[in-house]
Amino acid sequence: MGTGFILLALSGIGVMRPVEDASYVLIGPLESGLRAVAQPLADIATNYTDIRDLTRENEALRTENERLSSEIARLREEATRQQQLERLLEVKEALAGQELLGADILARDPSNLRELIAINRGSDDGIRTGMAVVTEGTTLVGTVTRVESSHAWVALVTDVDSAVSALILESRDQGVVSGGYNRRLAMEFVSQDATVKEGDTVVTSGLGGTYPAGLVIGRVTGVSGDRQAVFRRVTVESLASLSRVETVLVIASFGALELTAP
Repeated sequence: MGTGFILLALSGIGVMRPVEDASYVLIGPLESGLRAVAQPLADIATNYTDIRDLTRENEALRTENERLSSEIARLREEATRQQQLERLLEVKEALAGQELLGADILARDPSNLRELIAINRGSDDGIRTGMAVVTEGTTLVGTVTRVESSHAWVALVTDVDSAVSALILESRDQGVVSGGYNRRLAMEFVSQDATVKEGDTVVTSGLGGTYPAGLVIGRVTGVSGDRQAVFRRVTVESLASLSRVETVLVIASFGALELTAP
């Protein structure tokens, strides 16, 4: 302890300063070297902690973003579904005298040779062949052609075997709207004297008892045929997006009539 007091005393009067300076000269570079080595390690440790925290934060943000994206998609689907149901409710109001059954599209003809769709209503729900199927705007979709217990197949108006007695709403001129392999509609057997122009509305006439009268089929997009021909040929575009329709209404209270020859 005495030695310590002596060194302290000597340091206080400056006697030890040369020794201390020598020590700093010797130890300073070593300390700087150690500091130079230790600092990167400290930086690495700090960066690792920061990166780990950022990774966790990014993962949390990614999870939340996925949840929000899923929720937005769900809400959009619900909104679209609600809009569809509201428009179909308008159809029910327009056809208040008819019994209508809502149905969803289950499938489409996989061969692409026919214009057929399957709906999730069948004989267990009272569906029968010959029933008309409509969608938004009381637009005709097609006719039930085959029925199973839990589902049924519907031939669209654009199907090659489809034929619907129709009339031009504006002029009351009549004809038959048929489908084709090109998935387009044509109104045939229209008189040369008929007053028909692009933009006219084509509806079911009710003749033949196959469909109720007044169901919308489509809009006239073209008129052709020379004056020497017996009939004019009228092209029609369906007012329903038949390739994208998802929900339909089956007119369950109306069945096709079987007329006997006079």
